[in-house]
Amino acid sequence: MNANTKRSGLDLRLGIVLGVFAILLFGGAAAWAFGVNGELERTRSTLGTTGADLSATTASVADTEAKLKAATTEVAAEQTAIKAAAAKITVLESQVDRKAACIVVQTANLGELRRIFALERANFARTTTGSTWSKANSAGTKAIHLAITDAYKAYQAAAAGSNSTANSWLARSNAQISIGNKQVKLANAEIERINKATKAINAANEAFVEKLQETAGTCGG
Repeated sequence: MNANTKRSGLDLRLGIVLGVFAILLFGGAAAWAFGVNGELERTRSTLGTTGADLSATTASVADTEAKLKAATTEVAAEQTAIKAAAAKITVLESQVDRKAACIVVQTANLGELRRIFALERANFARTTTGSTWSKANSAGTKAIHLAITDAYKAYQAAAAGSNSTANSWLARSNAQISIGNKQVKLANAEIERINKATKAINAANEAFVEKLQETAGTCGG
């Protein structure tokens, strides 16, 4: 074997080794490229999904913000309504308190009015038939009439010259005058009671009128 033959064999082996290395290198590169390409596709898919999710999230956030804004507006409206209701309740409570005070005053007024009416009825009853004043007045009037009649009969008897008869009639007349005076005193005593009661009733009515003026302030009338 000469030098050319040895070199030719060496070159052949070197060519084979380089060819194998080239094949391995190309195959590795192809495999790497294929793997990278697959990874890129998966990344694109992931990015697409992520982009869709981001869009959905953005839409959800916008919807949530809109709902939050609407809820905030609704809460503000509710708070305004609550404040208005609270103010109205305060006014109503004030009105209720005032009405309660008015009822108390009017109840007292009603009681006083009934008392005054009772006094007026009682005082009026002192002048009706069957009352002490009525009986005394009737008895006094009757006695005066009888006294006058008896005095006239006494005058007639005296004119006829019958002094004893005249004196008898005169005594009867004086007795009737005494009865009449007694009944007049009774009647006058009742009149004093009536006048006193009338004065008290008038004072009560005047005080009641003033009370009604105070009531108008309490009840808003």
